[in-house]
Amino acid sequence: MNAKNVTPDETAPEQPTAVETPTTADGVSSPDFSSESAVGTNAEPVVVTTATPAHKAVTPADEVVLTEVSTPVESRATGEVTPVASGATGEVAHVASGATGEITPVVSSATGEVTPVHAPVQTVYVTAPTPPRPKGNRGVGILMSVLAAVVFAAVYVGIVAILLLSLDPNVVASALSSFVVSPLFFIPVLAFLVVMSLWALLANRASWWSWVIGSFVIAAVTYFASIGVFLLIQGGFGMTASAATAEFQRLAISPALIAAALIARECAIWFGAVIAKRGRKVRERNYDAWQSFEHEEAQKRAEFGGASAA
Repeated sequence: MNAKNVTPDETAPEQPTAVETPTTADGVSSPDFSSESAVGTNAEPVVVTTATPAHKAVTPADEVVLTEVSTPVESRATGEVTPVASGATGEVAHVASGATGEITPVVSSATGEVTPVHAPVQTVYVTAPTPPRPKGNRGVGILMSVLAAVVFAAVYVGIVAILLLSLDPNVVASALSSFVVSPLFFIPVLAFLVVMSLWALLANRASWWSWVIGSFVIAAVTYFASIGVFLLIQGGFGMTASAATAEFQRLAISPALIAAALIARECAIWFGAVIAKRGRKVRERNYDAWQSFEHEEAQKRAEFGGASAA
């Protein structure tokens, strides 16, 4: 028998590595995929031949290629999960990252379609913007009312001094000193202060026309309130009807009370003009503040709309 020469270059073909796997009840073994060494995105193809009985020949159908199926591999450093490739369908199923939770489009290699996956809707609670609070003019109105009452008292004393001087110049000093401590002086002054302050609170930021009308109201209330207080001081509830009527008529034609009503009207209209002027400035500032607030809100809505569209 002649022996055949074998050259060094002619080597025997590499046989598949046989890896035994557990055999099921029906005699067919199943591959073990639990090992991390055979799982990965860059795993090399490994051919596994199932263990068969001695009397059964190994056929290509018994070979299982493990690289057609890959499972997600979790990175222990970052906690991210890579996409999963399915050898059966060729689809790529995206797994969200545990760190960011972002979701990207899913590409199907079988159909070539791109299915966008939207991120979950998040509810964000923000504080509602507070509109500017309109400023008032009542504080300045009260302050100007007190100043008007001081001017009213000074002018009232001056008018009474002129009246006394016209009657008897020799008794002006003594009569005037008695007048400033009598109810005939401080009752009209207090009445004017109260009515002027109430009207300032009511008018607030109103224009000057409100003080033109209010000056007549202030003058009338000052006049009749002073007469009523005088009647109460003199025991008006204990008087008869005829006596009360006579006392009312005497006070109504009193030159001092008539002068007090006229002075109240003038002080109210001129000091009211100052209050109204300041009220107009306050209205303008309130309007500017509101316009600025509306402009800022419009810009925020535009920016939010642009960000949402992007």
